[in-house]
Amino acid sequence: MSEKVRACPLCDWPTADREAWERACVAAQRLRPGGAAAGMKPSTRTSLRRSYGYLLDFCSRNGIFDKNAEPAGHVTPEFIDAFVHDLYHRVGSVTRASYIGKIRRIATIFAPGRDLVWLGEIEGDLRNEVRPRPKYHRIVLSGRLLALGLELIRRGETSTHLTELARARLVRDGLMIALLSLCPIRLRNLAELHVGRQLRRIGDTWWIILEAAETKTGRPDERPVPEILTSHIDRWLKHWRTLFRDPDDAFWASIKGGPLAYTYVGHIITETTRRELGVAVNPHLFRDCAVYTVATAAGDRMGIASGLLQHTDQRTVEKHYNKGATIGAVRRYQQILDQLMCD
Repeated sequence: MSEKVRACPLCDWPTADREAWERACVAAQRLRPGGAAAGMKPSTRTSLRRSYGYLLDFCSRNGIFDKNAEPAGHVTPEFIDAFVHDLYHRVGSVTRASYIGKIRRIATIFAPGRDLVWLGEIEGDLRNEVRPRPKYHRIVLSGRLLALGLELIRRGETSTHLTELARARLVRDGLMIALLSLCPIRLRNLAELHVGRQLRRIGDTWWIILEAAETKTGRPDERPVPEILTSHIDRWLKHWRTLFRDPDDAFWASIKGGPLAYTYVGHIITETTRRELGVAVNPHLFRDCAVYTVATAAGDRMGIASGLLQHTDQRTVEKHYNKGATIGAVRRYQQILDQLMCD
């Protein structure tokens, strides 16, 4: 993969697209139905907007962006073909199909009368090509991730050669990894933690409290943060986070001011684990790491994993349990062979 894909922000969209999206997001009122996107979860709207922004960014980078285009004016066979070709060099097969599916969905909202059968065919072809990347070689025990996060915090706290801001960033990145290792929530929920809202101090314990509208499953998710991180969270909020410009109530502060962007949260976690562990563990993979850790250490108590990840389908957990059991069996079998060879 090469240069990161970036999304064109809504404020830079063609005027017709931006206005069409704003109309689509208008909430329903007493005698007026809402827009086509009004009933969607905020995370769904964000995902659609981002995917469409990727297309617009591609058009901008290649000199084919038209600020005065009609709604979904950049969704043409020629532009989409070039965009897909570009994606082959940037993202995997699952992501390519996902982007095109979301662009088709948003184009249908913007231009409901337009014939987009051709786009559906492209999406179908891309879904037929989907080959999820093997990930088991990238899974590590969650204890290793927690240890990395705590080590980064320690470095930030004790460094004598870094600037105060650089030390604060180390603490932030370490806390991010440690928190996700213990509370493997989804990336969007992690990135959008705000103090006093999704992250609250109740008594002596910090809690992550997500409302139903904020979760992928549509169910509320409330979990205590293990006390091993209590003092680190307190220290981050009282000291290190104050070194960033205007963080307001955003838990993850950016050096540019305000909250750290969703894409940067994911990038920091992935690249930090790559640098420190030699394995790029992206935020979603932390969830697989958690299940694998339970599978290898908790035996038949796999309900722990379901609770951690809020899975309603036990098969999702069982596939990881089976993988852990297989690896454990292979290791035990190797021990038997080693013993036989010694005899």
